[in-house]
Amino acid sequence: MNARQSWFGRLGSGATSDVRYAARQLWKSRGFASVTLLTLALCIGANTAIFSAVYALMLKPLPFAEPARLVEIYNTYPKGGVPRASSNIVQYLDYKQNGSSYEHVALWTPFQGMYGEDVSAERLSGVRATADIFKVLGLTPVIGQFFTTENHTIPNDKVLVLTQSFWENYYREDPGVVGKTARLDGETYTIVGVAPRAFEAFNAARARFVRPFSWNPANVNPNARHGNNPNLFARMKPGVTLGQAQAEADTIERRFYDAGTPQVRTFLDRAGHRIAVRSVQLERVQPMRTTLYMLQGGVILVLLTGCVNVANLLLSRANARRAELAVRSALGASRGIIARQLLVEGALVTVLGTALGIAVAAGLTWGFNLYRARILPDALPFALDRNVLAVTAAMALATALLISIAPIVHILRTNLSQIINSSARGSSDGVGIRALSSALIVGQVAAALVLLCGAGLLIHSFTKAIAVNPGFEPRGVVVGRLAVPLALRGSGNAARTLQARVKQAMSEIPGVTSVAFSIATPFQGGIPLNAFTLAEDTLPPGSPQPGANRVVVSPEYSETLHLTLLEGRFIQPTDINAEGNSRVFVVDENFARKYFAGRSAIGGRFSFGGRPQNDADWPTIIGVVKNVPHRGVYDDSGVPFVYQPLGGGLGGGTVFLRTDRPVAETVALMRGKLNGIDPGIALFDTGPLQAAIDASHTERRGTMLLLAGFAGVALFLSALGIYGVLTYDVSQRTREIGVRGAIGASQQQVIGLVMRQGLWKTILGLTIGLVGAVLLSRYLTTQLYQVSPTDPRAYVIVSLVLLLVAALASYLPARRAARINPIEALRME
Repeated sequence: MNARQSWFGRLGSGATSDVRYAARQLWKSRGFASVTLLTLALCIGANTAIFSAVYALMLKPLPFAEPARLVEIYNTYPKGGVPRASSNIVQYLDYKQNGSSYEHVALWTPFQGMYGEDVSAERLSGVRATADIFKVLGLTPVIGQFFTTENHTIPNDKVLVLTQSFWENYYREDPGVVGKTARLDGETYTIVGVAPRAFEAFNAARARFVRPFSWNPANVNPNARHGNNPNLFARMKPGVTLGQAQAEADTIERRFYDAGTPQVRTFLDRAGHRIAVRSVQLERVQPMRTTLYMLQGGVILVLLTGCVNVANLLLSRANARRAELAVRSALGASRGIIARQLLVEGALVTVLGTALGIAVAAGLTWGFNLYRARILPDALPFALDRNVLAVTAAMALATALLISIAPIVHILRTNLSQIINSSARGSSDGVGIRALSSALIVGQVAAALVLLCGAGLLIHSFTKAIAVNPGFEPRGVVVGRLAVPLALRGSGNAARTLQARVKQAMSEIPGVTSVAFSIATPFQGGIPLNAFTLAEDTLPPGSPQPGANRVVVSPEYSETLHLTLLEGRFIQPTDINAEGNSRVFVVDENFARKYFAGRSAIGGRFSFGGRPQNDADWPTIIGVVKNVPHRGVYDDSGVPFVYQPLGGGLGGGTVFLRTDRPVAETVALMRGKLNGIDPGIALFDTGPLQAAIDASHTERRGTMLLLAGFAGVALFLSALGIYGVLTYDVSQRTREIGVRGAIGASQQQVIGLVMRQGLWKTILGLTIGLVGAVLLSRYLTTQLYQVSPTDPRAYVIVSLVLLLVAALASYLPARRAARINPIEALRME
């Protein structure tokens, strides 16, 4: 036992002295230390920041009891171009009554409402849910109680449950808030409790309150089973598997299918309807899985590139210290002690680089959270929690080993005893270290090329996306979304009167030439998809169910946005009768091409839903306009768009003003006009229409910029590596270069000699990198718009860029070599 303690003591004492010695060496070589620490800090910091997002969105368990039992049940209509659709009240009631696989089933849907007194009300996000949602998630209230199934019926639904964050920030954790009233959309609600913070992790980071999902039982129509709106969640019973739950769901849907009318069965067959039961944990990350994996893979390549660079620097440094290490060996230091010293130096550099990297990661994570609020507003913020830091520690350990292996292997293979004599100490280091350095450079270039190719493809794709003709003229159009309290919406003539008043008020703003309304803003989604029936159904047997995205607009929409009319005319005010109804549609060219191929769509008839009872009730197509990507240019569903007249009241939606006034002035005047009509009408999400289009590219732009940034770092590190290796090589070959100059080699020949060494390594790295880029590019397919993942232009351009940078990195040490004076070089030897 004493011997073992003595051995550990010597080991600890030796390690401590090695750390002190390594610190002195780094302080003496502050230039070397600065480069290595900066490289590691950038690489480790970027990896930590990206992993914090991956962990928060994909790996971190949901903060609920037994989260593996949480499932989402949703409809899918692949033949109708809808791979994922939500659920509805009818399905909820069916699964609640007949789903034996579940303990609890609940509906959930987000919404926004005006919270507070009408004059000072704020537009806040909330959730509508059935009372079962709290049981599905296994939550208990912080204070008060949750609402119950009795609150599902009207008018018993005027109760609210606050989220904990809202209660803490807005009500200052006042326990007396339970029983108080609050105004929501102009109506009075009673606060009954506060939901714990875990509720907000369920895609509800923005939610401030929960109100009951309510309905009139007499209005629940079984035939409305596929009128999708809310999401359906459930908690499976213990021991039930996803496969068993899926099989039961298939049986329940088959029962509805068999009991349905021929028309319902035809719709379901044409749409290819299926029910899906999926894990909540997996489904919530599905839309971002590819992007996150791609970014994590990219930043790992950056880390590997940085490790190679630092390893090369340490290798050159170890080789330059051979004489020092030889003396230590002659004084009795074993190869194990020397290897330990080199390992400690690599570890010390890594520890210091990791400490700086965590600071870098904290800054990057802060920036990511700002960006997250724009593209994933319902996700909780990313954080550098202990699990993320544990992965960083493991990454640092792996990095220390990676950067230390090359110098340790090189020194262990070197005959240190021969270096004591002066001739060996002044000689070149031989081909071994050059070959190893060359191999590292080749790998570095290959990794950089893979990243550059990915970034090049994304940049090419992005330029194509932003150059797409939107089908209208956004310049000169100011937009704003309206929120009208329920008390003002009314119905019938009162609602239409309010719409007319708002339109008149907006038209009175100086400089405004046209005003229009729509249920949504172009490029921002929010467009419902509905199945329809053609009057003359000439589709072949087995054809998919016809469906279209329905855009409800006022007659002035085309004039205000300058839509491109291809055929017929647009909607006119006279197309809407006194009751606000209309039987005309305008379709886009996709619709006309798909359902009226080879003939004019004008005069064609179709109806959303089933066939009208009377032939005169068929709505008619009166015009065809150029395609407008209302869901954004990245929507590849191919589903066409139909413009339907807005004839009812003004409950919300978007108002468009075409004007030559500055945006800020226009928005201020819009608010003033609305306040004059009623202070309760809110205007939000204001700005130029072009900004809404630009916002639709936010996610792709962020991915592109991140990957391009990683590629830029890798390119810089590759250039630095080539420069450093060639500079060191020139310093080691001073005598050889001097001899070449003495026997007649010109400066151009010396430059060519050194540059060829750098360029052949680069070309070999390019070859390997191109193969890797082609193999990995298929993972970029979902991120590309009208660009092939093997687009030759991107590969050629980035290869030339990398070759040019490598040539510049090679030229600088080559020029230094060419200036070596042969006589002085020989005299130094």
